[in-house]
Amino acid sequence: MATDKKLSDVTRKIDDFNDETKLNLKLHVEHELHEHKKILPHGLSYGSLHEAIEREVDQRMDKFTKNTDLKPKELYVYLELQLAENPSLSKRQLHYLAYDHLARETSNHFLKKMFKKMRRRMK
Repeated sequence: MATDKKLSDVTRKIDDFNDETKLNLKLHVEHELHEHKKILPHGLSYGSLHEAIEREVDQRMDKFTKNTDLKPKELYVYLELQLAENPSLSKRQLHYLAYDHLARETSNHFLKKMFKKMRRRMK
């Protein structure tokens, strides 16, 4: 049961990260739009432009968050098997194995690149 609670906490943190990232991106877009209103043509409808940008941000963030399914239970099982095969693995080695596994399993190119970079730092 404790493992399930920890895994659900990790899943919740991933969802919170995705929501926070989406909010930060929207705030950044809002700020940039506000800054560039001065140089946009005066006849342009800012409301429709704003809505179009919001839709595009939502679509891209939805696509990004769909590709960030890190499958914490799968990772836990993988690491558990690695520990069963070699009980003397250090925490650092487990981190390396986790990043390696995540880099192989994700289809998100951004995350794949990030996990590979983190894995290189663990060497």
